[in-house]
Amino acid sequence: MPAPATVPDHVALDGTARGMIVAVPDGYRPDRPHSLVVAFHGRTNSNAEVRRYFGLEGQAGEPAIIVYPASLKDARGLNVWSDPGDPPDRLRDFRLFDAVLESMAASYCIDMGRVFVVGHSLGGSFANSLACARGGVIRGLASLGGGSARPKNCGGPVAAMVLHNPRDEQVPVSEALRLRRALLAQDGLPTGSEPDEPHRFNCRRYGAEGEENPVLWCPLADDRTRNGRFYPHQWPQGVGATIMAFFARLD
Repeated sequence: MPAPATVPDHVALDGTARGMIVAVPDGYRPDRPHSLVVAFHGRTNSNAEVRRYFGLEGQAGEPAIIVYPASLKDARGLNVWSDPGDPPDRLRDFRLFDAVLESMAASYCIDMGRVFVVGHSLGGSFANSLACARGGVIRGLASLGGGSARPKNCGGPVAAMVLHNPRDEQVPVSEALRLRRALLAQDGLPTGSEPDEPHRFNCRRYGAEGEENPVLWCPLADDRTRNGRFYPHQWPQGVGATIMAFFARLD
């Protein structure tokens, strides 16, 4: 089918229009399967803001459509991807992901074997949970500065890149280490690791060279922003390109 005349900007969920930004690559061809990347913002940033600083677009080594959903807000006006009291295996916006995937597959030529999720901070925590709950659907995960609360049982193995600054003062590195252990168990990988690209972010690979579902653990050391402020919870330059290169190398 040809692409829709207008790029979708929302999906309907529980009678509510949930906004999203959809980035379709120039030269989109409806006869060529495209990877789908769904990218989740954090508690204090909008989807438009993370689109600017994630740096995902134009970095893909393959045709890719990138979707930036918008969260709802809680009583304090902060972005949230779940309701208070949601059980870990039924967070409210797991169904938002399902709706986004259904909408994109109905509108564009999507390779359903190459669906990826990305997140930063609270968005990283949500992506980490989603990669377990929808493990049978998601091919790969990349998160930075996210937490590790996840469902008890996962839907299947997922290749993963976990980036976290050990000096992060907002989400302690212990959360990332717990996530790493959970991902190794989810993917059935041993605890031994080897240095891997990108060395720029101190990455190590769990799983043999050519492993179908590797886990990359990247304890990056970028402590200061470009204006010199100490902020180890940041999204450093080059992370977006690194994530897209990781996704591209997965079969």
